[in-house]
Amino acid sequence: MSGVIHLEKSFFSEKERVLCTLGELRCSLFRYSTGVPAVRLENSKGYLILLPFNGQQIWDAVFDGRSLKMYTKFEEPEDTRTLVDTYGMFMTHCGALRMGCPAPEDDHPLHGELTTAPYQEASILFGEDDQGRFLALSGVYHYRKGFGDFYDAIPVVKLYERSSLFDISMEIRNRSEYPMDLMYMCHLNFLAGDDSRILQTAPWEADSMVLRTSIPAHVKPTPEFLDFLARLKQAPEETAVIRSSDVYDPEIVFFIGGVRADTEGRAHFMQRHPGGVSDYVSYDTAEFSHHVRWILKNKNQKVLGILPSTCEPEGYAAEKKKGNVRSLAGNASVVFRIRAGALDRAQGDVYEKEMQKS
Repeated sequence: MSGVIHLEKSFFSEKERVLCTLGELRCSLFRYSTGVPAVRLENSKGYLILLPFNGQQIWDAVFDGRSLKMYTKFEEPEDTRTLVDTYGMFMTHCGALRMGCPAPEDDHPLHGELTTAPYQEASILFGEDDQGRFLALSGVYHYRKGFGDFYDAIPVVKLYERSSLFDISMEIRNRSEYPMDLMYMCHLNFLAGDDSRILQTAPWEADSMVLRTSIPAHVKPTPEFLDFLARLKQAPEETAVIRSSDVYDPEIVFFIGGVRADTEGRAHFMQRHPGGVSDYVSYDTAEFSHHVRWILKNKNQKVLGILPSTCEPEGYAAEKKKGNVRSLAGNASVVFRIRAGALDRAQGDVYEKEMQKS
């Protein structure tokens, strides 16, 4: 059994209502006080809150009673097309024509047009695949420019029964007869832990973890911060543990190379918290050629960004010069897939042992 329920904005109200169930899975709809429609996908392990018409963001991910997302002063999403005016999400899609922090020579918004894109279509998918029964949110964002690019963005977030891991995908379909530039990042914002360990199937050496030394316009560095950057440039392994006393203010960003794939071609990243529970991200290295680490930890925000990407986030002009901007042929499509979520202590132990083999 499989099917689709097409969503309309009129379905959403401030009172949360159940739309459908499938086994232990449940989908309900509500509207935040800011007017933003939201979908809750729930199973016996926890739930996801997604924004069907606002970038198809994952606003929150809560499993085994623990919210995975960044600490932020944004208690609710705002109905805006500007990313920094609603920066409290667990996940947002970045791209697809432009991505990264715009430099003076760029004319694109922070992380591109997809982050808060107004989706014209949204739907709930239900069915069963080789992983079991699922509920999913999907939709279509039609990007159209006269004398410019035409593409469709089609994301899917799947939640399965009895699982605290979920699947994220983004398909970009070029609807033009001509090639289009392509830049994409899955921006996953985990809560930066206190005395947590970061595990990765990538080296911790300085030549594999390149520290971003350019300073974006939204970052205001202090002399202490610049000294910190100089130290991390030579010793990135200092960030393998995020201590409770650490302050990352403003942000630090690493471009991680040498990412190793397992026998199935997948890279793995974890944040293990005291007590053993973990945050987890995995993806196919054939789909993502770059990986970005973002850490910001101050009194207003605490975030560990685990960011699979097709390029570095230095803005269009800089990435074009590096040769990192891909080209998607006319009428062609590409799909990016990520698995993310939470692991309990026993699962974390198993995954850590497997990562040590990579």
